[in-house]
Amino acid sequence: MSAGRGDEGDERFYATLGELGEFQEIADRSRYTDAPSSWHVVITDVQGSTAAIEAGRYRDVNALGVASIVALRNAAPDLELPYVFGGDGATLLVPSTRLDACAAALRGARRLARDVFGLELRAGVVPVEALRRAGHGVRVARFRLSPHVRLAMFAGSGFGEAERWVKHTERGALYAVSDPGEESASFEGFECRWQPVKSRRGEVVSLLVHALASDEQESARVYRAVIATLDELGGDGGAHPLTESGLRLQSASRDYAVEARVRSQRGAGAEFDRAASSARRQALVGRVLMGVGASAGGFDGRAYRRELVENTDFRKFDETLRMVLDLSPPEIDAVRAYLERERAARRLVFGMHQSPSALVTCFVRSYSGDHVHFVDGANGGYALAAKELKAQLAASDRTS
Repeated sequence: MSAGRGDEGDERFYATLGELGEFQEIADRSRYTDAPSSWHVVITDVQGSTAAIEAGRYRDVNALGVASIVALRNAAPDLELPYVFGGDGATLLVPSTRLDACAAALRGARRLARDVFGLELRAGVVPVEALRRAGHGVRVARFRLSPHVRLAMFAGSGFGEAERWVKHTERGALYAVSDPGEESASFEGFECRWQPVKSRRGEVVSLLVHALASDEQESARVYRAVIATLDELGGDGGAHPLTESGLRLQSASRDYAVEARVRSQRGAGAEFDRAASSARRQALVGRVLMGVGASAGGFDGRAYRRELVENTDFRKFDETLRMVLDLSPPEIDAVRAYLERERAARRLVFGMHQSPSALVTCFVRSYSGDHVHFVDGANGGYALAAKELKAQLAASDRTS
């Protein structure tokens, strides 16, 4: 992996973008801005995630995907870095000026996966300039998720192409983060303390939709139609997978091992035990404060559940529409029937995975607003939905 050094003025590129206020606006390509050529696309994913999930390790896979985001955000704590969580990994953008620190964090995340979880985390970095030279766009929008949190939305073929380059058997070595080099990762703020949130309507659906049109205007029309259809079924709030009443912190007797392994970067021993005890103690305090509606130490027991629901990434876009929705059986049937009709018309491909509950993994920089919560379906979620999407995409390629 090699890169030049960009203008330090580019560092604030993302933080200074205008904001999208309504989710429907993500389909409007005119609202996206080209990423600076000095920036880089970062791809992380758990290799063999499908097999790991089928072996019951979906919680570990999910945690490592979030941990890679936390590590990079902590490597550049003064910058607002754009990212999209994908279930078994993530896509991010980082400036050249922070590339060394980010590479060190990625090595740390890779060691965490390998030594503590017994899994392999792929980590690759692709220059935006190289993607642009190859004819692929890399554009970003900034969506106002809540008064406290902004989420990145990605547009352009560059993100998918970067993933293909990183995963390529031979070419991938050009972009892989090298094993030799500084290794320094902080997972401060990573939390995994909430019980799985049971569906209140029927099933939690992890949904991926990818428009097939090469024309951007046609692609935008497809995404607008999909979002509008889902909104009619309650997707704009009514099908939110989390509610204040449905959120329950784990009790002191439950297992806090996932958080302890990530935070301590150990699978056992004194540091692991301290991290587990700290998580257990803080969860107990949180349960008490939320139970009585009191505040202490910057934690507002009256407001935190509401902020958590507001700060959840249950809808996002990275040239694929990603949603986690709580739907009734008739709604699920209606969504699948609609998407199958659109697929038969060769307008899109999709993947769906149904779970009895949703998983919530958190990155908390402050209990007063600055906390974001990554949601996925249990038992596989996005990763298994991607399996169906890839099969449909391959079938589409064969018949085109």
